[in-house]
Amino acid sequence: MNPLARRVSIARYSVPLVLFILMLVSTAAAAAYIVYQFNINATVEEYPKVTFWKWDTSEKKNTFEYSVNIFPSIRTIDENITYGIYCDDTSAHTCSLRISSLTSASNIAAIKIVIYNSTATILTKEWTDFSSLPTAWEEFVVAAGKKYSIHIEIEASSGATVGQTSTFTFEMKIEEP
Repeated sequence: MNPLARRVSIARYSVPLVLFILMLVSTAAAAAYIVYQFNINATVEEYPKVTFWKWDTSEKKNTFEYSVNIFPSIRTIDENITYGIYCDDTSAHTCSLRISSLTSASNIAAIKIVIYNSTATILTKEWTDFSSLPTAWEEFVVAAGKKYSIHIEIEASSGATVGQTSTFTFEMKIEEP
């Protein structure tokens, strides 16, 4: 006789052994997990310790827009784009910058960014290849209580389309000390 064809008695019921094993395995599998949990306390503050800084109004900003006219085959330079970076803390912070997107990339041959103040240049980076976006993070350190200017150089390609706008989207991340 097939051993799985045997019957097992449960209370006053008799079930085939195969069915009994399946019921036992499915019951055990359903109860085989552990639950862990964690909590996150999110405290609202006015601004992070590192922000953008609007020079003419002394306002802290989390984002900003800047516009400039560019010309085919010419490098346009703006040594201070009306916003800077401000570390409003008593300790330094590590930051990183990258280009996350670019529209109408064929209009652009290169873009260079320099972040600096009167005592130090903390980042100089030029991008000439926009085939893979977002670009890699470029790390720099902002000193405690310091404000930095942002210098931009944009070189339009020789075949840049007059009247067309290219939009760079930059991302800056800040590490807490």
